[in-house]
Amino acid sequence: MSSVLISNQLLTNLSQQPPKHGGDLAYWQRKVGDDALNWLDLSSACNREPWPIPIIDPELWMALPDQAILLDSAEKYYGRRPNALGAGSQHIIESLPLLIKENLLVKESRALKNSIVMVPRVGYQEHAFAWQKWGFELAYYDSVETLLEQEFAVAVIIQPNNPTGEWVTNDELLALIDHAEQQGASLIVDEAFVDPCPELSLLAQCNHDQWPESLFVLRSVGKFFGLAGARVGFVFCAEKWQKVLKNLIGPWPVATPSLHLVSLAFADVEWQRQAFGSLKQRQAAFVERVMPKFNTIFDSQDSVVNSLFITWRLDSDECAEQIFNLLHQVGIHTRLGEGWIRVALPAMDEMDRLDKALIRLLKSAGSVEFTRGELG
Repeated sequence: MSSVLISNQLLTNLSQQPPKHGGDLAYWQRKVGDDALNWLDLSSACNREPWPIPIIDPELWMALPDQAILLDSAEKYYGRRPNALGAGSQHIIESLPLLIKENLLVKESRALKNSIVMVPRVGYQEHAFAWQKWGFELAYYDSVETLLEQEFAVAVIIQPNNPTGEWVTNDELLALIDHAEQQGASLIVDEAFVDPCPELSLLAQCNHDQWPESLFVLRSVGKFFGLAGARVGFVFCAEKWQKVLKNLIGPWPVATPSLHLVSLAFADVEWQRQAFGSLKQRQAAFVERVMPKFNTIFDSQDSVVNSLFITWRLDSDECAEQIFNLLHQVGIHTRLGEGWIRVALPAMDEMDRLDKALIRLLKSAGSVEFTRGELG
């Protein structure tokens, strides 16, 4: 009887509506028509000047995946060999709840006493959704400092946070690792957006010879390299979890062409150097030319500038949704959240188009006061 109840609860959890994501022009095409395909899509915070894809040997499509070359390249790029890879860091996010739940059941004699997972109140929603699907109890935090006063089974840190762009200090992270270790909990640190600032990664801070058992660090090639479609992500963790994670993920999670392309991207040090410089130039141009217009349209300067995206907090969910729709009228697609809008840092050759679209929107409003009145 109990197994039936557990099965029914699991089915209920798995039947929930999944979170929405950016990069969804196909959805908007179905909703509003083909005009959506001509929008400037700044909804996904992946690099708008991605690593250039070379022509690849068609035989790669016929060969079963062998991860060894990519793991070698990843070790050089990250300074530590990943313990496992998956179809994007999302694949790792989906796998960790099963691993950690079983580990907790073993430690607590098959009775799960503490199933609390602490997730940021505003953050990448798939983290919360993954733990919720597998029966964990969610609790939300606003400040990382409060986690040091909490008991939990798992805490999730997004470094830097997506979408808020906020950073956790290294001192806070190291204190959280100690706190998790002391209570036998797990700490998941999602570093999908950390590549432009590699010195801030935990991979540069932790002693690789004494990697904490509680710590899992996730990395992705979708953001900085702009290779979201390759679906490649990595996890760094204690050696004791390596075989379990690999078996959970399965033998061929990433297609052979993706393994090949990402290996080349990791080895392309010259492109990486140029990309760092481009991000700085584009950010400076955005802040000088474009950001004041967004501040006016949003009627807000409550924003955080990140290397790959800029996020504004607005007065209300309604205000954010109205402005999101207004931007569609001038062909600009952004990422809408609950009281916030995130804008991907445009490519340099997109900057002028974005600037002119915002000017048209401001002119159509007639005045700042009218814009504010229209938005309520």
